[in-house]
Amino acid sequence: MPAFDPIDSWFEKGFRIRQQKAAKTARGSRRDQVRSSSGGGPARRGSVNFSAGAKAKNIKSVIRKAPEVMVKITGSSSGMSTVKHHLEYISRNGDVELVNESGESIHGNAEVRALRAQLKASQIPDESNKREFLHVIFSMPKGTPEKAMREAVAEFSREEFSNRRYVMAFHDDTDHTHVHVCVGTRDIDRADEARLSPRKADLFRWRQGFADKLRENGIDAAASERRHRFNYRKPEHSVVRQIRADDPKSSVFNAARYKEKENSRAIKASMKPETAFVGAFRPPRVPTVYQGLKNDLQAAIASGARPLNPAQEKIEAGRKSALAGWSEVAANLEQSGDKDLAKQVRELMQAGEKQPRSRTQELYDTAVDSRSRSKNKEDSQEL
Repeated sequence: MPAFDPIDSWFEKGFRIRQQKAAKTARGSRRDQVRSSSGGGPARRGSVNFSAGAKAKNIKSVIRKAPEVMVKITGSSSGMSTVKHHLEYISRNGDVELVNESGESIHGNAEVRALRAQLKASQIPDESNKREFLHVIFSMPKGTPEKAMREAVAEFSREEFSNRRYVMAFHDDTDHTHVHVCVGTRDIDRADEARLSPRKADLFRWRQGFADKLRENGIDAAASERRHRFNYRKPEHSVVRQIRADDPKSSVFNAARYKEKENSRAIKASMKPETAFVGAFRPPRVPTVYQGLKNDLQAAIASGARPLNPAQEKIEAGRKSALAGWSEVAANLEQSGDKDLAKQVRELMQAGEKQPRSRTQELYDTAVDSRSRSKNKEDSQEL
């Protein structure tokens, strides 16, 4: 859609990287050259197939403030000895169904063990100095329909990982509905094919592909960069959140997980009492990043100087650029007669009109306002 031309480059990053990789591989693959000269075509390389007008649909979803998809690499396995633990985790020790690249269901500990034996037979070593499997998670807000979520991830994986081995597992026992995909880095058919090694731009393309598959399955979803939505604060690191989730006094305390840990600890103690822990358990940990935030805030309040945002200059430049892009889009939409969508763009831009604040600055402003209100209240009581 011509109306979106001013911001077209925002959503091109992953596709440019993909084209560059494909061109480089085509030039350097001797086997493909031999196959081509003998009349055979090169082996098919996986890549997600986007629907017609996917980019315009995605931009419209961003404007409507549809839920943003998350695609994240949470870790990797360097061999069978480490992937064993990940398969046990995503299958919840055999209680959750796994689905492989052929669409076959794997359920129960016996079938998970058979899967590991099959992977080992395909020359996957117990230990390696290279990543043999990537742990990828596809996530959406809680309440996303299970069927649509499963279908979207399955369709994406069939296309993007068409020449890899993988298994997927659906989970809805946390704050977000998500699907784990454990995908092999090796090509199934070709030993000389480069291993799967996605970069940041590839992950953005994966996000766009996942959002497109969700929309095809009836779920409105978007994939965009935070700065283009005027969201400059990075999400909380998963490790930090897990630490906070174990603290009963925390706002994100996970009671179910805490109880499960206690039960697991009790079972292990009853089975092996000689190795059971004896003594008081340590108090909940305070994440180092939160302790540093507390120290910075206390120092700023004591000095009476509002803390600086080290990224302020970069954020300001990005904010002005994003506002200019969205402003052009709104003008184009109004000119084409799409008043409703133009209005939604203007509403989106309102978030960019506000001056961004760091977490420390926000806490400092809140503390100063609270002190000011308390002082005013005391003065009024004296009067």
